[in-house]
Amino acid sequence: MKILIGTPIHQDKDYAMEKWLENVSRLEYPADFLMVDNSVGLDYVKKIKGHCKKYRIKQYQIKHIDIPQFQSTDEKIGRSREVIRQEILSGDYDAWFSWESDQIIPANSLDKLVKIMTAGNYAMVHLNSWSRNQSPSPIADFGCCLIHRWCLEKYGFLLEYPDMRDCWHGGETWLKKQVLKGGGSYIEIYGIINPIYHLNQ
Repeated sequence: MKILIGTPIHQDKDYAMEKWLENVSRLEYPADFLMVDNSVGLDYVKKIKGHCKKYRIKQYQIKHIDIPQFQSTDEKIGRSREVIRQEILSGDYDAWFSWESDQIIPANSLDKLVKIMTAGNYAMVHLNSWSRNQSPSPIADFGCCLIHRWCLEKYGFLLEYPDMRDCWHGGETWLKKQVLKGGGSYIEIYGIINPIYHLNQ
């Protein structure tokens, strides 16, 4: 499968960024890499480029979107995900690997997710991790999730699209429900990929 790793980033998660980019550099499955920065200005983009150079990440893009910083985090993430979605649709990708910049995973994780998606013909495969704030509570969001192109052809992330929800909060749950209504399926996996570190500092 042709995969795009697509991640919204913001300077608020700088505590995890260097460790995460080192983790990205070790991923075994070949994939393209897009980060969408919604921080204030372009200074953070320069810093990220420095980390990528340090860890010899060459096949990547960083796109910056200007969004008022008083807007909610959910809106910033939603608009960033829409940029990723458009890249998926225009780039002939088979799937999007949504991988948050504060989660550290084994190098063979994406290989396993692709095999599971292919074997079960799933529209989404969620690699569950533990909540960093309510451990040991499991979470099933887009922190580490492989999402088939089919989902992104049918559904977007902007509220102004037809038949969308009426607020930015809860985008992951909304998309899951739409996928099921549309005839797709998803699986949430616990324990198959281990360890997963959800960083908070």
